[in-house]
Amino acid sequence: MKKHFKLRLLPLVILGFCTIAMINAGCKKPDSETKFGYTYIYIPQSTVSDGQNNFYPVPTGIDSLTYNYSVDTTKKIVNVFLGVTRSGLQATNGYSVSLSTNADTVNSLIGQVLALNTDSTVTSATLLPDSAYSLPTTVSVPSGSIATNFNLAINEQLLKSYANQIVVLCISLSNPSQYMLSPTNSQVIITIDVNKLNLP
Repeated sequence: MKKHFKLRLLPLVILGFCTIAMINAGCKKPDSETKFGYTYIYIPQSTVSDGQNNFYPVPTGIDSLTYNYSVDTTKKIVNVFLGVTRSGLQATNGYSVSLSTNADTVNSLIGQVLALNTDSTVTSATLLPDSAYSLPTTVSVPSGSIATNFNLAINEQLLKSYANQIVVLCISLSNPSQYMLSPTNSQVIITIDVNKLNLP
């Protein structure tokens, strides 16, 4: 009698385990909701040149709606559009990063900037001096967002004095309040072909 009871109980035990397994499988989050990937902060403009030293050529675009810069005719300022963003699917907590420039990086890349140049009117490339521009020292991204924009604001008259040249500036991120900096895209090399801006 005991043997028959055990044999009848065995299928019920197996069924119970199977039911629990199915419930657990049904409760598992789909891949679209899983927090995959590293959370890296980076400059999206550093990715536009297919890995060529994080170059960001200015100008690009086909019209005033798509240009990567604008001219403030009242303040006589040329604004180059930049930003910071982060990767990963983790919670969108706010964060901040510091911005700085690096003249040594620019000086080491001048030869490559000229080698990649296709403008026959360009005679040289040079570092954009500190006196020619303003840049935020810190950029903050609010909670609920992953990205924000900022501008490199360049004095129009000083920029015009570099006709027939490419001016270059390296901007780097540092001191993130949280998350990590991208090991490859936390700096951008801005290369501005002054002639192509068609400044008045």
